[in-house]
Amino acid sequence: MSSSNSSIARLNVFQRLVRQWDRVHPYNAAQVLRLSVLPDHPSLQAAWYESLVVLGLGTVRTDDRRHFSFQSISGQRDACALPQVPPGLGLENFLSLEMNRPFTEKEVPLRPFVLIEPESNGRLARYFIGVVYQHWIADSESIRLLLREWFVRVFDPGAASQQPLQLPRTGYWGLFGPRPGRWHLDDQLLRLLQVTIRLRSVRKLRTFGDNDYNMRFLLRRLPDGEIVHLRALARDKGVTLNDLFLGVMAQLCDEYLPLRQTHRRRDLALGTIVDLRSRSKNAQSLANTFGLFLGFANVICRSADLRCWPRLVRDIARQTRHQKNTGSAESSALWMWLALSLTRIMKPNEIYHFYRRRMPLAAGISNVNLTHSWAQKYYPQPLYEYIRVSPTGPMVPMVFTPSTLGNTFHVAMTYRCSLITAEAAQEMADRFVQRLTELAATDDALL
Repeated sequence: MSSSNSSIARLNVFQRLVRQWDRVHPYNAAQVLRLSVLPDHPSLQAAWYESLVVLGLGTVRTDDRRHFSFQSISGQRDACALPQVPPGLGLENFLSLEMNRPFTEKEVPLRPFVLIEPESNGRLARYFIGVVYQHWIADSESIRLLLREWFVRVFDPGAASQQPLQLPRTGYWGLFGPRPGRWHLDDQLLRLLQVTIRLRSVRKLRTFGDNDYNMRFLLRRLPDGEIVHLRALARDKGVTLNDLFLGVMAQLCDEYLPLRQTHRRRDLALGTIVDLRSRSKNAQSLANTFGLFLGFANVICRSADLRCWPRLVRDIARQTRHQKNTGSAESSALWMWLALSLTRIMKPNEIYHFYRRRMPLAAGISNVNLTHSWAQKYYPQPLYEYIRVSPTGPMVPMVFTPSTLGNTFHVAMTYRCSLITAEAAQEMADRFVQRLTELAATDDALL
């Protein structure tokens, strides 16, 4: 058993951007497992501690602006306590608080928890275990590696790993640059210029104060099985599920968000977070690497298309296909490097306004299908649901985080409280699910 991960990891450009915003407001994320049965607390706590020690995770030391390492917590069980959330708080309220609570430099940037939503109104009790984490240290795939080890040490001990996770030694250019990412520098520089010009036609958010970045989290579910039909429908019409999600998001943002429309700015832009691991020639070596390997792409929805569903989805699908074919997500590091250079010496409120002007996105999406991940083996018992929660941050005031596992589908919606009321946010989340249900119910919904 390894008790330390002593290697020095290299901070990539995305991590440096996230750390920059983390100093303005917590940039936390969360992942949660809903269980059909709840093991005893000592077993859960022991499994969490052992997972951190074996994997080599612990407190973080940053040596300079380009490197970091994890310090072992072996023998320090108090450093990774497993609290049980007070009864009655509920998952939405608890995670809303935790997403806004900063991590200190001395604590492990991974906060585990146990939460029970008791029986009520004929509904059975729900059992959750999960972790809130400082997002700059890890992407969703990395946290799934950690939660797998925690889970199997309780439910399937023979499947537990005894090897520490690897830390990244190479930056974005070496992993996803023109050669490993299979994109052309001159083409992407031209595209960067074109997108920058195109974004001048996109509506910007109104602002209601520079320092109110608090966010809240909502969770909605589709009836079991509907996501399977919806995926088949999308495939039959030549689009993807993510295209459908973006289309629904665009129409909801157009209706609910405080977007400033002028005669020059009439369109609406949405961002998609992309996991870059599978797109690199080094995909196999990254499978056991703990780090953050994300890119992004954006689609621009024309004002005239927002009220014509078939045309809206077809245009979104056209844009996303082009982005996949040309390596837009891989080359998004170009924009990150530029943004990092320009914002390095800015004040916090100046950083926010920089993104609001240069990248005026109405919302973002992080969509994952977990059906082919480790979780599928244990679905639906003892693992019934896998929930992911994404932060907002400087570029997007609202994030939709859909997750699919088997026949179950839910969407987490995170939003900035200063920009939309709680009532309007609840209605948006309800209508997102309602719209997907309507689409799943008719075969000609995309014609």
